[in-house]
Amino acid sequence: MSLIVADVGGTNARLAFQKNIDSEISLIENFLCSEFKSLEDIISTYKQKHNIFNDHISIGVAGPCEDDDVLLSNNHIKFNKIELLKNLKLKSLLVINDFVAQSFVFKDLLLEKNEEKYKTLLKKLNLKKIKHGTSNKNSPLLVTGPGTGLGVCNLKKIDNNVIPIPGEGGNIYFSPSNSEQIEILTHLLKSHKYVSFEDLVSGRGIENLFNFYQSKNRSQILKIKAREIADLADKKNPNAISAITQMYKILVISIINNIFLNGSLGGVIICGGISIKLQKFLNQDIFLDEFLKIDQYFDYLNDIPIYLCENESNGLIGAKECFHDSYFKKTYMIYNK
Repeated sequence: MSLIVADVGGTNARLAFQKNIDSEISLIENFLCSEFKSLEDIISTYKQKHNIFNDHISIGVAGPCEDDDVLLSNNHIKFNKIELLKNLKLKSLLVINDFVAQSFVFKDLLLEKNEEKYKTLLKKLNLKKIKHGTSNKNSPLLVTGPGTGLGVCNLKKIDNNVIPIPGEGGNIYFSPSNSEQIEILTHLLKSHKYVSFEDLVSGRGIENLFNFYQSKNRSQILKIKAREIADLADKKNPNAISAITQMYKILVISIINNIFLNGSLGGVIICGGISIKLQKFLNQDIFLDEFLKIDQYFDYLNDIPIYLCENESNGLIGAKECFHDSYFKKTYMIYNK
């Protein structure tokens, strides 16, 4: 067995290699999607660079992937699973949603019954506790986080197995919770047919919010990207700080909505490079402020543990683990007959 794993988002495609079933992933590489015509080109470039021969590929993609034709949500990349399988001369191909891959890394949190082993597992998974709580392991575990878009997936334990519940939760309608957020929605509706949570909780969300605060505060208009806005926030720029703080407040609203919809009492894990880099803006108080508004459900919400995952390779690790899991082999994998 030789396996390439990939985590393909709106901006970057990360690839790695697993030599055999007992080895860890290695040869991690990052590619800008905008520099390649197709996913096949990215994979071929990676294989040539490392002189790799492989029989199998497992790919997490940022978008729906139930059909044979896959179109990523936030860039130009599209492909047909069967054509990719044949063109790359593979024995098998697994294509799953990127947050299914992200979330599956945490499946053992719903299976581990020993409290001491559970604490050890939290450390192994690089989980930093943002808010204390008690996990109900018979309820779903919510995994979410901003990137080029907003990923959302729940994990559910059924008997002694864990299965993912994928979706496009980042694309649901944004629901403001205060007058300032109503202003933000009104501002964005001037240029958007509808405003999703992803339009505010993502890289472009930071840009949208920064532009809103520049307009609101009648500041000099700067046309800059999310990374530069983060740098300005480090330099105490008030519009940049407001943009990033507001993004996390809106992320909390998205999380609350998902908890209510799915009963995600197993816990919440926030993933992705944006939250790792901007974690000083992410704290317990942001959650408590929103929980307190919903006083009749405060105890329900406040008992849920919330973590930040500080491992940026989870998408690749999850793609590997999904590939070797019997549920995915039966449900999602396609084979070259």
